[in-house]
Amino acid sequence: MAYYHVHGVIPDTLSQSEGYKLFEQYIASGAPKDNFDGFELISRVHAPQTGEVFVTCKADSHLKMAEHFGIWRAKFGVEWNVLPVFNDEEVILRNKQLAEELAAMG
Repeated sequence: MAYYHVHGVIPDTLSQSEGYKLFEQYIASGAPKDNFDGFELISRVHAPQTGEVFVTCKADSHLKMAEHFGIWRAKFGVEWNVLPVFNDEEVILRNKQLAEELAAMG
């Protein structure tokens, strides 16, 4: 699975108020879309003073990302900025591969 850092912006205070009501129900129900086949939530933190949410997760595909995040966009207009990221091992491997490619270019 690939790692992602996701930044969400809630468009206005009304959407935030209504969204957090549903979010509380979602958490109380066991947060079923936080971990399912092809998707794993690593962390989620909130900045309610600015209407922002920050998520780190792993997913198999864009469809799995949409399965987790889509409802919040559809119901409350949350805008998600999704950034693929590397874990420590991956960035070390990536740096080695890049160094080899640069050396091969002369």
